[in-house]
Amino acid sequence: MYSVNIDKLMDIDSEKKESLVQIAHNITEALSSGKSVAVIGGKVDTFRIAYSIMEAGNKVLFVDGDITSDVFLGKYKLGKNARGVMDYLKNPDEDYELVCVTNHKELDIIFTGITEDGIVTQEEKEAFRKLLDKYNQNYDYIVVDSDDTGILAEYCAGTVIIQDVKKYSIDDTNALVKKLEQNGCNVSGVIMRE
Repeated sequence: MYSVNIDKLMDIDSEKKESLVQIAHNITEALSSGKSVAVIGGKVDTFRIAYSIMEAGNKVLFVDGDITSDVFLGKYKLGKNARGVMDYLKNPDEDYELVCVTNHKELDIIFTGITEDGIVTQEEKEAFRKLLDKYNQNYDYIVVDSDDTGILAEYCAGTVIIQDVKKYSIDDTNALVKKLEQNGCNVSGVIMRE
């Protein structure tokens, strides 16, 4: 089983930490009927939200489901050679060891895995739903970092969008929310990041 130290990802100032605690609280409150949330546009902040949910006394699984980029391997060198979401989606019958433990007992990770083409078929989306179902019983919450189009977000109980204040456009955001909802996502809200 893989193990990683995640402390360098949580090296943030106290003001940002307080904001993340409030965001984590709001997300868990909004998930009254489910355990999984997809975060679009969050990247490392999605992980920090998962960490904040864990710090509130929950067992959390963070899933790097952004199949278009590999932030954690590329930028933070975490998950190298680890099987992940894409490996499972391409071969759901294989018995992969997907979960990577962290140096925090109540927070585990599933990395992206090997992304060949960034394309996910409908059958593979169904496999993702089964992946969530498989781990749902072992965790209080599952936090999924999703790509900007929300390919894997539709199977989560809720979806949250993170937008940079400087790039924010109400028209673009409304269009994204509409598109996500048409694709079956339950959009809970938009978080503005400075």
